[in-house]
Amino acid sequence: MPSPSNDAVLRRLSDLGIELPAPETTVYDYIPLSVHNRVAYLAGQIPKRPDGLIAVGRAGGEVSLERAQEAARVCVEQALSWVHAMAGGVDNVARVLRMDCYVAAAEGFDNISDIADAASGLLIALYGDAGRHPRSVIGVSRLPRQSPVLLELTFALKQDPA
Repeated sequence: MPSPSNDAVLRRLSDLGIELPAPETTVYDYIPLSVHNRVAYLAGQIPKRPDGLIAVGRAGGEVSLERAQEAARVCVEQALSWVHAMAGGVDNVARVLRMDCYVAAAEGFDNISDIADAASGLLIALYGDAGRHPRSVIGVSRLPRQSPVLLELTFALKQDPA
């Protein structure tokens, strides 16, 4: 699948029924996105909506596999909202360079890669081959604010943000 260009990603988001949320700011001492040499590095994203996290707890425990997959997709949406606001827009992404997915997993829950696949699948649906990426999937006991999922993403940009 070729890489989309121009406003194709915004159209694809609309076709998928996804409206990018406003970037959720932080009260902690870090910045959500940094761009250096046309590479956008994003801070870890949790599945936030204006009314709070969409799920709380551990995958395979308080949070079902399906809900954790939805949470992973929301993390992508949150990341893209920062790219759109601070890195020249979602159509300025040349390719996804890397994704690290942290899953708060209940004891014995082994489907953490299925959760990461939900996020990977959305990136591929939006960016085609340029959305394919290397990744790590790491099961942990806890994440900030009791989130079931946290994603870190790195993007190559087509041009420096204005």
